[in-house]
Order: sequence, then C-alpha cells, then structure tokens
Amino acid sequence: MDQRTADRRLTERGVTSVQFLLGSVLALVFFVAVVNLMVVQYVRGSLRSALDQGVRAGSVHQSESVCRERIGEVLEDLLAGEIGGEVNASCQIVGGLVVAQVDVVVDSWSSLTGEFAIDLEARAVVEPNSP
Repeated sequence: MDQRTADRRLTERGVTSVQFLLGSVLALVFFVAVVNLMVVQYVRGSLRSALDQGVRAGSVHQSESVCRERIGEVLEDLLAGEIGGEVNASCQIVGGLVVAQVDVVVDSWSSLTGEFAIDLEARAVVEPNSP
C-alpha cells in the first residue's frame, strides 16, 4: 500500500464539515423552538387583550352578547387565520360580575414538544345603570 494513500485516509479533512452540519441542525432546531414560543406568547397576549376588552364592554352594556361580540372582534383583528378559528370563548354575568373565559390549543411546530394549551379568564364588575 502506498504511504501517501494511507496518510490521506487518516487525515481529519472533512471532519469540520460534519461538525458544522451538526451545529447548524442544532441551531436551527433551537431557532424554531424560540420562534414557536414567541408565537405562543403573542397568542396569549392577544387572548388577554380580547378578554379584557370583552368584559369591559359587557360590564358597561350589562350584556353577555356584547361581551362575546367584542371578544370576537378583537380576535378577528389579532388572530385571523388558523389559530383564531380554534378559540373557544364564553361570557356570563354571575353575581354582579361579567366573567369571560377563553381556551385554545396552539400546535407545536416541532415533534419534540407537545401542544400548548392556553386557558384564560377575565372578570369585571357590572356597571350600574346611570339615571
């Protein structure tokens, strides 16, 4: 066997390509996970805003339907698309309080993590009728 051929096979040429590939894959997986968490936090903030505005409108008008309508309007503006279609929202007037609840399941973009379930509630005191 020729010594130059044996030396060429034993060199570490090409090893950095494998290391770069593995590092790139891990960085990409981390990037996707971070962006997915950012989307989940955006959805949570949008739901919180919709609930707050819904209970405010419901307390002023003393109406469950106004509360539901306002939640729907806000969610239509902030979560139009696939996520917004899966939101379950409800409003009730219970003992002088307008109570709004919302729940949604946000799918994960990776098989490494499960789905993100978000359940939120907001309350507001029913405004008395003005004379």
